[in-house]
Amino acid sequence: MTRRSFAGTAGPALLLPSGQIAGSKANSAIRMGLIGCGGRGVGLGTLLAREDRVRFTALCDLRPEQMEKAAPHLKAASAKRYRDYRELLNTDLDAVVIATPVYQHPEQLESAVLAGKHVYCEKPAAVDVEGCRRVIRAGSRASARQCIVFGFQNRYGPGYRKAETLIRSNAIGAIKLARSNWIASTGIGKRSRAPVPPDQEKLIYWNVWRQYSGDIIVEQNVHGVDVLNWFLGSAPIKAYGTGGRILRTYGDNLDHLNVTFVYPTGVHAVLTASQFGPNGYRVVSETFLGVEGVIETQRQSLSIYRNPKEVSLEKIEKDITETALEEFVQRILDHQPENTAARAAESTLTCILGRMAIDQKREVNWKELGV
Repeated sequence: MTRRSFAGTAGPALLLPSGQIAGSKANSAIRMGLIGCGGRGVGLGTLLAREDRVRFTALCDLRPEQMEKAAPHLKAASAKRYRDYRELLNTDLDAVVIATPVYQHPEQLESAVLAGKHVYCEKPAAVDVEGCRRVIRAGSRASARQCIVFGFQNRYGPGYRKAETLIRSNAIGAIKLARSNWIASTGIGKRSRAPVPPDQEKLIYWNVWRQYSGDIIVEQNVHGVDVLNWFLGSAPIKAYGTGGRILRTYGDNLDHLNVTFVYPTGVHAVLTASQFGPNGYRVVSETFLGVEGVIETQRQSLSIYRNPKEVSLEKIEKDITETALEEFVQRILDHQPENTAARAAESTLTCILGRMAIDQKREVNWKELGV
């Protein structure tokens, strides 16, 4: 499968007759399972547990204590516990949330799809090209009745959706330049780590090792890159960039980077990211400069500038992760599934392209990436 065929693998939502999705009638609770009971899994599960239409009936984690900690937050005291996700999938669940380390996503997504479950999988798709290919193949094998969603919650935020509509309608003229910023301190050089057995170290602290996380550009910055691809209408054709480690001494991930992506229209989009800085300082946003105006998107706001007398700022009160999960549930119940595997893989591959450009300190393209 080539990069150009990614977008064609996931069509629009399908309207299906009532009752075609087993166990998810409009007035019954969706039987949900959680694979990965760490902080992100519990966070997603807590939001879903607020829904009367969702009931967690199964939990899975390699560490039993994590499941016990998670259960109260998910209202899942009676949920069955599993250490092997394949056993969880071999039950009468309707849907599953995958919130495990990134390197596990392709295999677990594939298994969940083949088991016939609806899937909400945390981003990104994978840590490498082969993992992305596996995600694409899995998505293409999903039934038209399955909802396959990745955790790119910006796609579901009302501010982002309005911004995308404005750009498509040429409200600020042709886009000539774009930027994604992810500058936020993670406590590098200041945060202590609890001692763990050596054989569990990378399992627990997986997020600072490229082999398991894909590095910060893939695991974290992919959110902004996904917005760049979405608003600019495609993946870029090439990238060049720089990056390194200034304060990070543990793991092998970068702690800062700058990458320029060049899109088919000639638009340059710059990604700037840093995980160090003063506590509390945070700039996470995307900016699109058109010939007649500027649009800036953030999780909780949308800014539109056309001239000094025409400036607007809209606040988004509701958390967009909650909005994304609500739509996931609603799509299941309304029999309007979406399959986002291909576009999730494309955004992930875009970040892998940027990572390659940083590593090789030169301009790189998709052919060199092997896609």
